[in-house]
Amino acid sequence: MRTQPASTPVPAWANALIDEWSMTLESENKSPKTIRCYTDVARKFHTWLAEPIAPLEVPDPRAWLDRLPAPPQAPEDYRDGHVKAWIAYRLATTSPGNANNNYRALQTYFNWLLDEDEIETHPMARMKPPHVPEQPAPITSVDFIKKVLAGCAGKDFVNRRDEAIIRLIWDTGGRLSEIANIDMERDLDLQRRVVNVLGKGGKWRALPFTPATGKALARYIRARSRHPHADGTTRLWLGEHRRRTPLSDNGIKIMLRRRGRAAGAQEELGRDLHAHLGRHFQSHHFLKAGGSEGDLMLLNGWTTPQMARRYGKSAAASRAHEAADRIRVGELL
Repeated sequence: MRTQPASTPVPAWANALIDEWSMTLESENKSPKTIRCYTDVARKFHTWLAEPIAPLEVPDPRAWLDRLPAPPQAPEDYRDGHVKAWIAYRLATTSPGNANNNYRALQTYFNWLLDEDEIETHPMARMKPPHVPEQPAPITSVDFIKKVLAGCAGKDFVNRRDEAIIRLIWDTGGRLSEIANIDMERDLDLQRRVVNVLGKGGKWRALPFTPATGKALARYIRARSRHPHADGTTRLWLGEHRRRTPLSDNGIKIMLRRRGRAAGAQEELGRDLHAHLGRHFQSHHFLKAGGSEGDLMLLNGWTTPQMARRYGKSAAASRAHEAADRIRVGELL
């Protein structure tokens, strides 16, 4: 049995609405990535509605499909049964987190349709998002990151650059896109040891960094000044000498994967090294050292305390383990 919908075209009426919704999201200053994710979900939803597939674990797929409402031919035809069935399918074919994100993207789409008077009732008004089991945030060990940095010990341009990028991410918890788009003249202040980054929703914030990171940045900037294309851009991160274009976020992603594999990331972490692990690392150690959730929210550009609390649990568990090691209840026996 197939587990993915066929490549059925999205109905023209739905495609036109999604395109218009995309413009609204853009006018609200949503990031290109967010817009792409939201609109991709809406299109996948309509593709599945045109040729639905039952989840694999359903005992009687034919009966399950027969209970579905007819595919919508216009906005007023949307029913809660369409969304419930598709989310059930997504829960069977992807992670609970992805299914939850799909749910929220569709909710935003229907909110927009309601605001635009394209529908009279919200088909998701009585629905609840899929439950996402809470999992501890993966934290890279200090020893492993030191091992990765040891692989950048050379004095050439690439090693200086890679060390500075890795230290800055794991020190500040900056997002990949934020770190990739730093402008050397506009955003970086080595004297004050702070870098300004443009985060989600077009919001700027200042990230302080430690002297060790500042030292790595200063060394890189000296190496950068000798790059043959240094005068062509004020973007901080440059590609290798033969490249005229700045290093992109995808270039940083590839670099981290390469550096991580050289240090044994698959064996140590069970995954490739990526920038979001730096965000986990910074958040965990900030809270573990006694930093407040409110301050962490400001540093990381979060508007709700949900993520800070997630990392707070990770740090609290670590503190509890350290206390148990110190108290050693078992030695009373």
